Amino acid sequence: MNRTTKLLSLAVTAAIAFSGLAQAKVSEQEAARLGKDLTPLGAEKAGNADGSIPAWTGSILGVPEGLTYEGDGAELPDPYADEKPLFSITADNMSEYEDRLSDGQRALFAKYPDTFRIDVYPSHRDFAIDQTIVDRTKWNATRTEMINGVEGIQNWTGAAAFPIPQNGYEAIWNLRTGGVNMHTSKGVLDVVGVFSNGTRNVLTQKYDSRYIYNNPETPVGATEKELGAVFFNNFTTALAPANDKGQMHMVADPIDYTVGKRLVYTYVPGTRRVRQAPQVSFDTPSGPGGILTTDDKEGFNGALYKFDFKLLGKREMYAPFHNYKLAQFGMDYDDLLPANHVNPDYVRYELQRVWVVEATLKPDHRHIYGKRRFYIAEDTWNPVATDNYDGRGELFRTSMFASVYHYALNAYWRSISMFHDLRTGQYVAERLTTKQGKELLARAKAKNIDFYTPSNLRRMGRR
Repeated sequence: MNRTTKLLSLAVTAAIAFSGLAQAKVSEQEAARLGKDLTPLGAEKAGNADGSIPAWTGSILGVPEGLTYEGDGAELPDPYADEKPLFSITADNMSEYEDRLSDGQRALFAKYPDTFRIDVYPSHRDFAIDQTIVDRTKWNATRTEMINGVEGIQNWTGAAAFPIPQNGYEAIWNLRTGGVNMHTSKGVLDVVGVFSNGTRNVLTQKYDSRYIYNNPETPVGATEKELGAVFFNNFTTALAPANDKGQMHMVADPIDYTVGKRLVYTYVPGTRRVRQAPQVSFDTPSGPGGILTTDDKEGFNGALYKFDFKLLGKREMYAPFHNYKLAQFGMDYDDLLPANHVNPDYVRYELQRVWVVEATLKPDHRHIYGKRRFYIAEDTWNPVATDNYDGRGELFRTSMFASVYHYALNAYWRSISMFHDLRTGQYVAERLTTKQGKELLARAKAKNIDFYTPSNLRRMGRR
């Protein structure tokens, strides 16, 4: 195995106990590394030994010179559209590259040897991050702490809570707070289930979210004391298929699961009633075909207490990155979403450094996953892949998360997620806007908190 791609050992406290975790804020001296040998988000600025991962420059903020972007909601132009793959990985040559592949990627080669492919392009680390996000991250570094074991955080002002993580729990909190799409956004998107025979189930949703901590108008330094205890609010309305049209769902998550719980309310037009769901969390089936768990979405979401999360270190990995082609408008689902997996012609991979977190189910808890492995991009805190194993240790589900640099945010944005069930041959592609001809508004103005209430859900259902 190449020395630069070995899993790097970290001096993390062994056998972390649920209630004995060290608090997470770092010293002023350690935080001063941000923007120096570390990027503003906590990644290593230096490239790797052979230059296949370049040094981070942060030389481009916003739209690169020569590209035309019509603003939030418009299609994102591809800054690397003229690049060709450096090489392609197939089932035939996979053994040459397997030390830079996840277990899930290797499993996809084994299951679909004739069609699955990874096209590897040059790696890029040139985009800078919005100054507000930089300021939030630096503020958090010396102030944010986990509380009540690992289930909550305090003194957090948006963006990555722990840019210099000391353990697996902090890295997962970073995925939840600093990666993914933790910005108030709205629009229309598709979630598509593709079955083993190639048939598709398309769910079209109107989506409206509220992430008040990361709103541009929220001042740096505002925490739960000013902003309240709600981590996020989501409101979705089904537009298609016809059987689901008009169904509405409202979700609110706390920032501390020991003093609050996830609230889910549903309106079904046939009954004209609003009902509170008893429990939508952990391994509750989700998505077309039910091949996702509720806590699969966005890499991981929800309470952490069922698993022991261990930070294994970093490794180099071929990860979906800068996937503008995959998110372009107007594509036919027959071409983009064939049986087995997304069409490889549209997926761009780059060699990137990722944090690796392994979660093991605690003996006194139940979940369909006995072990989980998370691969989190060091430059963005977005997940790039997850591998999920059953109670016998056998891999049976794997996912990959594509991302782009979003010019309205000046930050990285998760575009399309791909969830695979290796036993059934089904997969789900989530967060597609290609048929809508309009990207989600990434800097939407936050609605008042009263919009995300059961009473408003009831009023909207009666219109």
